[in-house]
Amino acid sequence: MKRTVEITWRRLALLPVIGVAGALLVGGSGLVSIAASSGHLAPVEWFLHWTFNRAVVTQSLPIAVPAGVDLADPLLVQRAAGHFASGCAPCHGAPGEKQSPLTQAMVPPPPRLEENVGHWRDRELFWLGLHGIKYSGMPAWTAPSRPDEVWSMVAFLRALPGMKAETYADLALGGGQAGKAGAAPTDAAPGLIPGLAALGEKAAPALADCARCHGYDGRGRGAPGAFPNIAGQPEAYLAATLLAYASGTRESGIMTPAAGIHEEATLRELAAWYAAQDPGPATSGPIPPPAGVAIGYEGAARLPRGSIGPGAPDIEPAPSGAAAALDPAAANGPPYSTAGLSELGRRIAQEGLPERKLAACETCHGAAGRARNPNHPRLAGQPEWFIATQLQLWKDDHRGGTPSNHVMIPIATNMTQEQIDALALWYSRADPAR
Repeated sequence: MKRTVEITWRRLALLPVIGVAGALLVGGSGLVSIAASSGHLAPVEWFLHWTFNRAVVTQSLPIAVPAGVDLADPLLVQRAAGHFASGCAPCHGAPGEKQSPLTQAMVPPPPRLEENVGHWRDRELFWLGLHGIKYSGMPAWTAPSRPDEVWSMVAFLRALPGMKAETYADLALGGGQAGKAGAAPTDAAPGLIPGLAALGEKAAPALADCARCHGYDGRGRGAPGAFPNIAGQPEAYLAATLLAYASGTRESGIMTPAAGIHEEATLRELAAWYAAQDPGPATSGPIPPPAGVAIGYEGAARLPRGSIGPGAPDIEPAPSGAAAALDPAAANGPPYSTAGLSELGRRIAQEGLPERKLAACETCHGAAGRARNPNHPRLAGQPEWFIATQLQLWKDDHRGGTPSNHVMIPIATNMTQEQIDALALWYSRADPAR
């Protein structure tokens, strides 16, 4: 006797219910293997990797390298190298460093990046660095408001294939130049660097870790301008800044992991060390083209000095027409050159713009201001990208820090991008001894 089954809408509606119930029954049985030791079945592994690849390709579509930013810029490569050594190399390995058998036992095992970054577009590497990967052990960037840092990591990853072990050691580990100014050997003997022997048991290795990027002298290693100049900053400011990084109230995907592993006493010793260092001379010579990457409008990464563009002339042309009637402090119009932009920065720093509710920066950040309040940092001699980024973070209300941090929010809010660029340019050329 032949039996037929009538398909009805009610029976079709039951199918998802049966499917969910079956999945719950199988999962609840405890018989499904989640052991890394068993790996994945080949079809499951293919499906997971295919889904992963499609997700990265699709979700990174809105991302593009910021206009004018050169991912081959040595400044960008240097800026991320130390963080790669601390945050990436323990799982992925590095030039001259094998992967641990422990990480190779992960499912999936972390890939060797120098062998795999060529498979990804720049925007895809940025997406992976910013968001991480669920269920793989790959973390997201700890500061989502810092795309400038993530682009620095993309630049480093692009330089990774073919990088020699010696080059990597110099970029990321401080090299082996014990005792040289700015050098940061992690195994520096106490007698080679004056004052090192006086540091506490925990502070000495912590300083060696800091020095891989900042150098023992605080002026920064490698490519000029890759790191802020922390030498000679007020000790109270440095201590408050390190504590803010450690707690996450000042956002940085590079500095929060670095500071967050240390006790407060150790951070205060580090602050005292760098506060005692000489900040060095002013930058001399012609103004170079903009370099690195900063944060701009609505948190987007951008090239510093973007208000006049990288092809701007050196000398300010004589304004004509309607532009001749505009004050350079206005939101549009001149300056159009690096010299004009720098002069606007000097005016804001030393005289202020009362019509824009901007006091002179040097009132607080000059020598007299720092003497009155040690929570005010020195701005002179800081990299252009660094000052532009910090001002924009305040403007977007993404910047924490010292007890005086709140003072900067209304100031930065009233600044245009042009004024931010002007200050960043002028201070990058100013004498740190001022």
